[in-house]
Amino acid sequence: MVKVDCLVTTLMVVISFVHVRASPTGSVPEGITTHHTVLDTEANYVLFWTPRDHDIIFEVHVATTGYVGLGFSPGGGMKDADIVLGWVKDDTGEVVLHDRYSPGYGIPVIDKSQDVELLGGYQNDSHTVLSFKRPWNTCDHEDFKIANDTVRVIWSYSYKDPEGEMDMMIHYKRGTKSMYLNEPPFLMPELPDDVKTLDILINNVSLPNTINTVYWCKIYKMPPLEKKAHIIGFVPLVQKENIEHVHHIVFYECHLPEPEVMEPWLEVDGAQCYTKNMPPSWKYCRVPLLAWAVGSEGEMYPEHVGFPIGENHGGSTYFLMEMHYDNANLRQDVVDNSGLRIFYTEKVRKYDAANVAVGHNLSPQMIIPPGQTWLTVGHCVSECTEMLPPEGINVFHGLLHSHLLGRSLRLRHIRNGQELPTILEDMSYDFDFQQNRVLKKELNILPGDSLIMECVYDSTKIKTPTYGGFSTEEEMCLAFLAFYPRIEFAMCGSQLPIKSIYESVGFEEIYSWDDMKPPKKTKGKEQKTLSFPTIPPNTKF
Repeated sequence: MVKVDCLVTTLMVVISFVHVRASPTGSVPEGITTHHTVLDTEANYVLFWTPRDHDIIFEVHVATTGYVGLGFSPGGGMKDADIVLGWVKDDTGEVVLHDRYSPGYGIPVIDKSQDVELLGGYQNDSHTVLSFKRPWNTCDHEDFKIANDTVRVIWSYSYKDPEGEMDMMIHYKRGTKSMYLNEPPFLMPELPDDVKTLDILINNVSLPNTINTVYWCKIYKMPPLEKKAHIIGFVPLVQKENIEHVHHIVFYECHLPEPEVMEPWLEVDGAQCYTKNMPPSWKYCRVPLLAWAVGSEGEMYPEHVGFPIGENHGGSTYFLMEMHYDNANLRQDVVDNSGLRIFYTEKVRKYDAANVAVGHNLSPQMIIPPGQTWLTVGHCVSECTEMLPPEGINVFHGLLHSHLLGRSLRLRHIRNGQELPTILEDMSYDFDFQQNRVLKKELNILPGDSLIMECVYDSTKIKTPTYGGFSTEEEMCLAFLAFYPRIEFAMCGSQLPIKSIYESVGFEEIYSWDDMKPPKKTKGKEQKTLSFPTIPPNTKF
């Protein structure tokens, strides 16, 4: 069946290849695109698209009268990229469109199998517009198979048409953007009058130029509310000059027996997280409420759910914001005032929502050996989900998360010994694109279900082990799920029984870097010892 489908698709496209003469004014089909995004910073390249069952329709609007390129790349560059190249001839209005392949960094070659179909195009005094479609999977080994995973879309344009099919000037501008093509991009909706905004910002944090990773924490308080309110979404407020440094932001709820003890800390600009200087009361801020990571444009929640605010309404009054900063180049004089813009309303929604992290516990016991492809697995076992209400919980948003070595991530769902459809999967994970995924259909997790989080890492280019931890150079293997109804279910994970593993191969005592002591001497017997880095006790993520 697959072979037949591939043959039919190829025949269809070859018949419609390659040059199409447009009318003098030109045209493209109207009303066929449903999603759009701006690919460049100047808004000169706008991409429209519509995902369908068997193919995907594209339309590009580019501020040029030269050639236009749109491609799909395994790594974000030209090498091995699948590229569609097109232009409108100035003298005749003829639209030219090629399905091409880029084996290197020169002019992309024309594919023997043309797997794109031109739908229309035109050019005016300032813009070139092209519309075309292609199958998700063309069955051509020179084409990129587009799927539900992260797709690295590459784009380019020139101010001149080619002199010939293989005679063209180098592009004037190019770029790369990671996207989910089978899902709508984040678009800020028009908010009703009952929605209020609150900007939560860090105050003049100076990054040291002696370390490459800093976690900075600060306490906040929601404004006084006369009645229950719901947080319904947020967008990042990251200073443009510090985009390369702000890696992620997590907003935690603080739950203490006497919440008012947090009041004095509102006047403090913050402290470095998870150190001796962090006030002990801040360790009660453990429940994740909002999470932003590099590449995300924000989140808006479905109309029937919201996160409650206020101790008297099932939420929290005090919050901790954790900022993860990267300063890989040890730059000096970096000062930041980034944060989040939170949207909330007193017109409460039907359900209170919460978040749960699933996967491998954040621990140095998660070890990735160098020089290979490595699978790490974290389990949320059935004994943990027995605490769920009889009707279970309903997941509506999800985010897969690892760091620089992550290549493919998958969250599996098991019920009564049978595997159900995969909850979340990204076989082309991009650390620089961590947009929350909106589930097309809400997922029901029942008591007794188990979840398996799998992360495949590529450590072939490094020569030392990588441990689990907070910094970008360390690793994580997690899925963050937003769900309702709200219950106390913030973390469900596992880790290796590392001590027993080491003991099974002959190590008799194990020490951490933070608590080293001389090994005991055993008369007449050589003793093996092992030390490994640990994180401070009672930490969170």
